Amino acid sequence: MRKVAIIDGCRTPFVKAGGKFAALSALDLGKSCVTELINRTEINASDIGEIVYGVAIAKPSVPNIAREIALAIGLPKTIPAHTVQMACATSLRTAAIAALSIALGENQLAIAGGAESLSDLPITVSEPFRKLVLEANTKKSQQEAMYTLLQAKLQDLLPQPMTIAEPYTGLTMGEHCELMNRQWSVSRSEQDEYALRSHALAALAIADGRIPAELFPVYAPPDYIPVVEDDIVRKTEDREKVTSLKPVFDPDYGTVTAANSSPLTDGAAALLLADEEYAKAHGYRPKAYIKAWAFSGLDPDDGLLLGPVYATAKLLERTGLSLAEIDLIEMHEAFAGQVLCNLKAFASTDFARKKLGRSSALGEIPLERLNVCGGSIALGHPFAATGARMLTSLASEMARREARYGLATACAAGALGASILLEREQ
Repeated sequence: MRKVAIIDGCRTPFVKAGGKFAALSALDLGKSCVTELINRTEINASDIGEIVYGVAIAKPSVPNIAREIALAIGLPKTIPAHTVQMACATSLRTAAIAALSIALGENQLAIAGGAESLSDLPITVSEPFRKLVLEANTKKSQQEAMYTLLQAKLQDLLPQPMTIAEPYTGLTMGEHCELMNRQWSVSRSEQDEYALRSHALAALAIADGRIPAELFPVYAPPDYIPVVEDDIVRKTEDREKVTSLKPVFDPDYGTVTAANSSPLTDGAAALLLADEEYAKAHGYRPKAYIKAWAFSGLDPDDGLLLGPVYATAKLLERTGLSLAEIDLIEMHEAFAGQVLCNLKAFASTDFARKKLGRSSALGEIPLERLNVCGGSIALGHPFAATGARMLTSLASEMARREARYGLATACAAGALGASILLEREQ
């Protein structure tokens, strides 16, 4: 197995859905991001062996965003490319797939990442009308087809909004987070404090240049004024507003609010991965190496958002490492409550015995090691781009701190979890 190096990563600014990127599709954002990655690393495009890219909510007109990006920006048409969907863990999965192809010697160089435009969601039609359209397409004459379509009821013609509920449970992720908060005794004040922490650390990382180094300007229509920074981060603390917001998912007894949740976001991110020999032969200094990864499924009815602890348990078992040996951790912040519940599960011996088949807890995660540049609550969460954003920040921060091990982990819709372990040469 060859060593897989992270050469570099980059991303667009992450902006509120319906805002500055409203006129851009996920394909547009992905094209700009992969182009920037190639330009800033100055790689030879003909050396790219594969592109693995993702989008969580794909438009039917762009079923394989990875291939369309490659063709649209003029990369050699011989480069294979495929698309991945794993909800919030999408680009952790694309990174693992690309890393595996390199580790096995299939490729020397690969691009991974993801893009999401929640401003440009596909709109579906009702099921009765869909069936009428399919039936109409079987008719021999236009008159017969039209007669079939005229059988539709008025309510059948209304566009169908995108469902946000879990198909299996019928509950939204926010409702699942409310259930977990009660199970793990996570209070509203704890969630608000964690959200404020995320914004404060993100604001600090912007001010000292760590986050800006990962970004590039996007010239968005219609005015083409460059968008150069994330627009969700609260650069000054607004504790009164955060603590005053009403719960979203349970108006009477809930604790999850818009302020302690990740917002709907547009953006894209990309990573350049390489075989260690290729990297060194071409003068690249790897920021870190992808050492291992693990993905997990769990019971949707029993802590749907606990994917990080399940996936990390598998990862640590495979590598023989302990949680205490990991210097930095990036955990996706779908909700502040979700992070806090996971932290309690990591530290719980009872949970480890009952759910993980371990005799002892995985261990406590000190906050000074967690999401040190802020997280998805402050920075935003373009579903398919978040994993690549986390890996880019983690690798860069590991290099700055001369850390040996780093962990990127996320929960994902459908009761899934993902973890990737990075290592730096000492």
